[in-house]
Amino acid sequence: MKQKGDTTRSYVVNFASELLGTALLMFLGCMGCFAQMDNPPAVHHMSSLSFGLVVLVIIMIFGHVSGAHLNPAVTISTVIFRMLTPTMALVYIAGQFVGALLGLFLLKIVMPPEWVSDGFCLTKPFAQITPMQTLVIETIITAVLILVCCGVWDPRNSHKDDSVSLRFGLVVAAISMVAGPLSGASMNTARSFAPAFLAGDYQDQWIYWIGPNVGAVLACGIYTFLFAQEEEKNEEGTELEEVDGMITNKV
Repeated sequence: MKQKGDTTRSYVVNFASELLGTALLMFLGCMGCFAQMDNPPAVHHMSSLSFGLVVLVIIMIFGHVSGAHLNPAVTISTVIFRMLTPTMALVYIAGQFVGALLGLFLLKIVMPPEWVSDGFCLTKPFAQITPMQTLVIETIITAVLILVCCGVWDPRNSHKDDSVSLRFGLVVAAISMVAGPLSGASMNTARSFAPAFLAGDYQDQWIYWIGPNVGAVLACGIYTFLFAQEEEKNEEGTELEEVDGMITNKV
């Protein structure tokens, strides 16, 4: 059964929103990673803060259109919570992968070739930690990101949505600052796929396909079983559910 809003137009609009949003994420976010532009090179915190602020900007542009997921892990979480149909989720994820490729490809075109050599903006494990350690890190930090999403989506938080873009931007920046030097702090399969594909370097990329998406599922399970509020009931005893901020009868 289609959820409300699953029309041909909504598929096109949501696909375009996620494509453009993820393209901007890669274009502007990776632009902030150029060490060659500074002398001495900027510290890692600068690129982390850049990505966080770029996320803030994108949510302000597209948050009211598609939710500005920009990340398959976020989209998977909305399917788990029945906020999106599986079909619409595929549209979102397709837009994210295509957008990530287009955004990074455009950046490589407009920047000097020596600045965007193969491997630029590629997420890889730190040389001194193992792939399994990196997998654990990516799983945990993505779970933290999705727990933030769960808190924002919680009906009890519905009156505190005026600073959502700022909150997500700071969360991404904070996680990137602490985990970026170790795992690259991807938290996003599409974000890791684009530079790996354009560079033809898939070494250890399985980490960024498994970790973020497993982390998303774990976070949804933790929030559901420990923190989610039970559904309300009306006077007739019919279960109620919240859809897009509105409490409705669950049928």
